[in-house]
Amino acid sequence: MRKLLLGIVMALLAFANSTAQETPNEFEEFGAWYILSSSSKASEKLSIGLQTQVRFFELTSEIQQFKVRTGAKYRIMEGLSVGLGYAYFRNDFSYLSDIPPSFDEHRIVEDIYLDHNLGKVKVDHRARLENRFIVNNGNTDTRHWFRYMGKLVYPFYDKWSADIYNEIWLNVGDEPTFAQNWLGVGLSYTISDLLKTRVGYQRIHLDGPDFDRLLVQLHFSLDFTKGDNGS
Repeated sequence: MRKLLLGIVMALLAFANSTAQETPNEFEEFGAWYILSSSSKASEKLSIGLQTQVRFFELTSEIQQFKVRTGAKYRIMEGLSVGLGYAYFRNDFSYLSDIPPSFDEHRIVEDIYLDHNLGKVKVDHRARLENRFIVNNGNTDTRHWFRYMGKLVYPFYDKWSADIYNEIWLNVGDEPTFAQNWLGVGLSYTISDLLKTRVGYQRIHLDGPDFDRLLVQLHFSLDFTKGDNGS
């Protein structure tokens, strides 16, 4: 299984590189998302998450979105958790066209998490209802998404892990039903109990141009049930 996951990671990264080189459309540049996140364990069942992302159409230029997300996750029982969160987005799609202009978006999200193991492989499922409030020129447009993600994570060499996931997005109450699909792979390295890094590739499929994205993440894990915050 380890060789299979690593093979998939390498194959998709190679595909992303070849796609970025061969695509002549400037709208399909190989972009990047830079992510800083944390999860804080408040009790045996409750944790608080915080995440900031800066998303670029290119590797270091042409900003697309600035995002801040926070939320709480509560474990009901082994393998089953629920979550509630809020996210703020500042969007700028002027790189693609002059319309739409920059606009703000607020989202309320409700999550259900299921997880289990297949041998050493961790299997994660997440079902998310995302309520979107898009603010543009003083007007607010309300829309909704349903998202489902399945993810496999394989740990190896003590501090390393490989992951692969797919997430489908569906419009709720709007046409067309299909909104987008994310397919991604990544490699993570645990520096310490406090800090983990991850580098990944993600293919975003829309009803239009597709996008290839490099993901670079630093994640902090805090445990406030311990006096030393888990370090």
